[in-house]
Amino acid sequence: MKNTSTNATNPFEGTTSQNAISAIAFRYLPFWPIFVFTIVVSLLISYIYIHYQTPIYEANSTILLKDYRTGGGDGANVLEALGVSASVKTVENEIEMLKSRTLTEQVVKDLGLYTQVYSKGTLRDVLIYPNPVKFIALNPNELQNSPNLPISFEYLPTKNYITISGKKYVLGSPVRTPYGDFIINPVKTLSNVSEQGYKGEFYLQIRTVKDAAKSILGALTVAQGARQSSLISLKLADQVPIRAEDILNDLVTVYNKAGIDEKVLSATNTLNFINSRLALVQHELSGVETEMQDYRTTQGIVDLSAEGRTYLANAQRNDDQLAQLQIQLDVLNQVEKYIVGKRNQSGTVPSTLGINDPILTQLLDRLYTAELELSNLKQTAGENSPPVAAVQERINQIKPSLLENLNALKQNLLATQRRIRSESGVNTSQLKTVPSKERKFLEISRQQAIKNNIYTLLLTKREEVELSRAAAVADSRIVNFAESRGAPIKPVPLNIYLFGLAVGVIIGISFVLIREQYNREVLFRSEIEKKTKATVLAELVHDTTGEAVVIKDGSRTVIAEQFRALRTALSFIGIQGDKKTILVTSSISGEGKSFTAVNLAVSLALTGKKVAIMEFDLRKPKISKMMDIKQEPGISNYMAGLATYQDINLSLESYGIPGLHILPAGTIPPNPTELMLNGKLDELIAKLKEEFDYILIDSPPIGLVTDAKILNKYVDVCLYMVRHKYTPKYYLNLIDHIYSNNELKNVNIIFNGLKLRGMLGSYTVGYGYGYGFGYGYGYGYTDEGKDEKNDSKGVKGLFKKR
Repeated sequence: MKNTSTNATNPFEGTTSQNAISAIAFRYLPFWPIFVFTIVVSLLISYIYIHYQTPIYEANSTILLKDYRTGGGDGANVLEALGVSASVKTVENEIEMLKSRTLTEQVVKDLGLYTQVYSKGTLRDVLIYPNPVKFIALNPNELQNSPNLPISFEYLPTKNYITISGKKYVLGSPVRTPYGDFIINPVKTLSNVSEQGYKGEFYLQIRTVKDAAKSILGALTVAQGARQSSLISLKLADQVPIRAEDILNDLVTVYNKAGIDEKVLSATNTLNFINSRLALVQHELSGVETEMQDYRTTQGIVDLSAEGRTYLANAQRNDDQLAQLQIQLDVLNQVEKYIVGKRNQSGTVPSTLGINDPILTQLLDRLYTAELELSNLKQTAGENSPPVAAVQERINQIKPSLLENLNALKQNLLATQRRIRSESGVNTSQLKTVPSKERKFLEISRQQAIKNNIYTLLLTKREEVELSRAAAVADSRIVNFAESRGAPIKPVPLNIYLFGLAVGVIIGISFVLIREQYNREVLFRSEIEKKTKATVLAELVHDTTGEAVVIKDGSRTVIAEQFRALRTALSFIGIQGDKKTILVTSSISGEGKSFTAVNLAVSLALTGKKVAIMEFDLRKPKISKMMDIKQEPGISNYMAGLATYQDINLSLESYGIPGLHILPAGTIPPNPTELMLNGKLDELIAKLKEEFDYILIDSPPIGLVTDAKILNKYVDVCLYMVRHKYTPKYYLNLIDHIYSNNELKNVNIIFNGLKLRGMLGSYTVGYGYGYGFGYGYGYGYTDEGKDEKNDSKGVKGLFKKR
């Protein structure tokens, strides 16, 4: 049965519970040189990466949207001076406008960002901005991307030209190059360029306007400045902070100019409509006035009667109303033509001149906003994408409502028109009471008044539109001009170094795990305990003295104390009184069973007991060589009847170890197994039990031969050797099989040869579970792959007579 009392069987073991920090320290500290190496290498790579990486800076700008709505509201009813409907700005729509390719491409053209000038640096190329010379393309839209290799050119300001591929190009004049037509203007003097550390040789990169705009859009971030606010925040990441500031400032300028241009276009369209109506009314008014003048001359009419004046006043009032109604009907027809004839393309909404219906204004504004949103989405998404389809559906829902509203307005206007015409009929009946000459004059006067009123109204509206166009301003105001941060946003040295440190630690941990966890040999006591139920009775550290006997009277070395602990532990596993026979075996050769048997025997003999060691590894005996005694005659000679008990019982009292006797192996026989079964072994064991207090049998490895199983019937305890970093792990299954099937009596494991861990052989402090002395993290016995004969190197003659 497995002994669960660790402290009872191993005095060198401490508590089996360790906190996580201690566990990690005990596991990885012995390999601190590896961690130092991996961390230093990782930090060095981080340093090189930081200095080779192009720094990226960030510029920030903020604008305030004057007339705005957050979300997708219906908007307010706004009629400017002449009754032109102004679109309601929404923060979401304006954000999309600021991120549109149209505005960004205009910025590229304004700043000439389709060309970039570099200077070769020691570690990396450096983008120069402003450029020492500015390449202004005559046809920016026709530019093509330059080859992968940079275009080298030399700037010679004193000679007023640059050279590309050995060809000279004059500054300030249009030139044709293999890469396009440019005007090359100097921006910096050679002295300024030299002061900044740049030489006269530079490298040019040419990109298409679209590609340059895409690179800007990829680095541009536009978002609402604060929740429920009309602030819009713009951020741009770029290699050169000054260039980032110029791009943001120019983007805001282009955006404001686009808004002003839209207002001017709306006013211009209204002016064109008014001017066309004015020309027609002016022609008609001129004709009426000529007719009146002719009629007065021919008929001699100077004044009108009271009835005529009443008729004329009523008729003039009705005609004014009819003129207003006709203008409104014409406007409604124009709006209807815009809605029906337009195919979901953004544009300027027609004027609602003289129409004060809030529902119509609201619907027109919603239509304009939706069409503008659709146009912006088509620039960033596909024709059949879900966002485009959703906006298209919204437009399709607005149009029927708008047409229905237009029809209702037209019907109302037509009804009013019919009513006024009916009143005009009453006035006409009054006209019959006026003399015929005066009646004709009244009709002409009436036409003149109508035309004159319409003409006056149009002139008034035209002045209002002119004032509106002249006073057109942007719908946004710059709160903060673009300003860049002093430090780059990437790479951030602290983050890179922390990442490098983490990588170095991870590599070090991986090295330890691969080196130890995936090793094929047994490294830790925990591996033994997981594979077998047999008790680990003791652990023996590696002895560096090279002596065969490491325990002596008065010795206080670690390994000596461990053998004393093993000696004490024997009483806990039943070795006392008549239970005195101990079998020492292992799975394979070289696991230290002979070394352990000798030193355990010496430890028992030092207590004044009589101890016998039987060198029963008849195939490969080692104890006689270790103790530097003769091998023959021995056990094999005795069992063959060629020697007596007295011949093979060698006392080591004269060697300084009283009470210790050795029975050497004798001549190596050809048939050890058969020799063990001839009955002589029973007599030998019986004699030894009568004479000695303890009997230790050094048997052959049980994984190779069956001698240990034959000896099992004579023993009381089996000490099974497992050697650190030597015994293959799969032999643990053999130990568990032997223990479970009781093939050997009272199996207890000795974990032998615990080696120093770490790259410099540093000791592991502590005795915790799985760490330090307690569980194999620390000491070793022999180097990996060496034979057990190395355990006794340089010890011949150690026990010769003094």
